[in-house]
Amino acid sequence: MAVSYGRDTCYRCFRPLGSCLCDAIPAIDNRIPVLILQHARERTHPFNTARLVALGLRRSELLVDYAGCLRRNPALLGSLEGCGVLYPHASARDVSAVPAGERPRKLIVIDGTWHNARTLYRDLPALHALPHFTLPPGSSSAFVLRRQPAAYCLSTLEATVYALQALEPETPGISALLETFARMQGRQLALIDAQRGELPEGHSGRYRKRQRSRESRAVPRALLESYDSLVLAYAESCFDERVPGGRGVLCCAALRPSTGERFFRVIAHPELAPEHLAYLGLGASLLRDAVSSEQFRSDWEQFLRPGELLASWNTSTLGLLARTLGAAPGGIALKSAYYNLKRFRGSLEQILQREGLPEPSPSPVRALRRLEQARQLAELTRRHAGA
Repeated sequence: MAVSYGRDTCYRCFRPLGSCLCDAIPAIDNRIPVLILQHARERTHPFNTARLVALGLRRSELLVDYAGCLRRNPALLGSLEGCGVLYPHASARDVSAVPAGERPRKLIVIDGTWHNARTLYRDLPALHALPHFTLPPGSSSAFVLRRQPAAYCLSTLEATVYALQALEPETPGISALLETFARMQGRQLALIDAQRGELPEGHSGRYRKRQRSRESRAVPRALLESYDSLVLAYAESCFDERVPGGRGVLCCAALRPSTGERFFRVIAHPELAPEHLAYLGLGASLLRDAVSSEQFRSDWEQFLRPGELLASWNTSTLGLLARTLGAAPGGIALKSAYYNLKRFRGSLEQILQREGLPEPSPSPVRALRRLEQARQLAELTRRHAGA
């Protein structure tokens, strides 16, 4: 039985269902793509605004520096040709004064507290050689839910909106993100006011949250509370120049643990070597049933229901599916959840062996074997956390 610790959450905007912002998030056809580099500590902050940006801008990508992955492997940033970084460097140019011919073809924004943003920038030397841009003097933040270190410090959402308004003033609707931002704050401030009104006379106004156990706090709350809407996925990739990042889905296996419903598709890639396909267990019978990328996206959208929570062994599958489907990244990485719980890093096989779990039923298809191992790990993690 699952232990309930709090409110149901929308796993698209990451707000409580009662404060879901999805209906207020616009769909903006920005011309200049935006790449958000997010410090790992910022991802779970309840009032992080980068996710709203990633959901609202059609041409955007959010990369999280999980365990320093961007620092260890700068190639994950992709091509930086024509990019500019929005960062208050001494050489930064006022973004509102840049001539049209010198505007960046892609804008990089760093998301995190100012301390964490400086750290991430410092550890990514590939950014240092790029043109730097800053917001016009006098820009100020309307963010009252989070304390800013100085008056000129803005949230990621505000900074991105003001930069795009200067770089592509002809694009309609960019300011709609500010309305989403205002609605998020308005709802929270109204809740705070309501709570204050219910306090007994003489109460200081400070609350103490009931703490979860250490084991439970180490595991994402969603994995404990939303098991019925959990979907586990595992995907194999291959080179695909049509997909941002250069790698697309070759095959995808998914499972809804609460019901046992399964999904499996192979995408046709006739250019791949037979030896590679054989290594992955994709035999002739499966290849005959391979579908196009368009058909895969359609089938996947029919399988994944609105509001369901996606989980995988690591972030690469989550990112791969997001890029292939043109969706915002998100979901739970079981590898990170297990490390938070046990402070052990290792392969999926090593973890299952360490925990004394039996080998899954043999399958010639590697994706299906790995999916079953992910299911074992998800259930093991929930048990350790008391669910």
